[in-house]
Amino acid sequence: MRSAARKTNLQTALARLVVVLVACTAGSGSAQIYQYVNDDGTLEFTTRPRAGRTADRVIGAGEQRQEPPRYRTSRTNPNPNAQHDAFDGLIREAANAYGVPFAFIKAVIRVESAFDPHAVSHAGAMGLMQLMPRTAESLNCADPFDPRQNIMAGTQYLRILTDRYNGDMNLTLAAYNAGSGAVARAGGIPFENTRRYIERVYQYYHEYLNAGRN
Repeated sequence: MRSAARKTNLQTALARLVVVLVACTAGSGSAQIYQYVNDDGTLEFTTRPRAGRTADRVIGAGEQRQEPPRYRTSRTNPNPNAQHDAFDGLIREAANAYGVPFAFIKAVIRVESAFDPHAVSHAGAMGLMQLMPRTAESLNCADPFDPRQNIMAGTQYLRILTDRYNGDMNLTLAAYNAGSGAVARAGGIPFENTRRYIERVYQYYHEYLNAGRN
């Protein structure tokens, strides 16, 4: 019963997501902030540039550069013929285990890895739900490239973030994409790319939700 109630609350929050998305987007400031991606994949922000290293992004002061996409490279060439329903059984198992809607998990996987279980980001995130090494370890995911382990761990992480942000799905997805630290520093959605990421997840969520009702 508790799992069903949590899933219902999450579905309600998702239904409100598109309404509050723009309002939660962080505003731009006038001071320059330098962003660096550390070796472990975490983001670091500072008002002073590092000596001998070019910032991955400079925020503010007429910034024109966009934050680079978080997930672009993979261990194998992306398969354009990948079957989007290949992992539905595992997604349903994770949905039932953690009270996260099936359509929501599947939408996250589509945006994160395009259903490529071997995907690796430039920052080192791995597998279907693009788990960072430390995140995977903390969730007892021994092999992030194993579809079941990855989906179960990624869904558990979504559940943790949903509870942390009291069902605010904008912040949940922002933290999943950019990290909780970036969300805290921005006081909301930290990057334009993160805002677009949330919109894409929500788009596919509705697509899968409507398909399930047919």
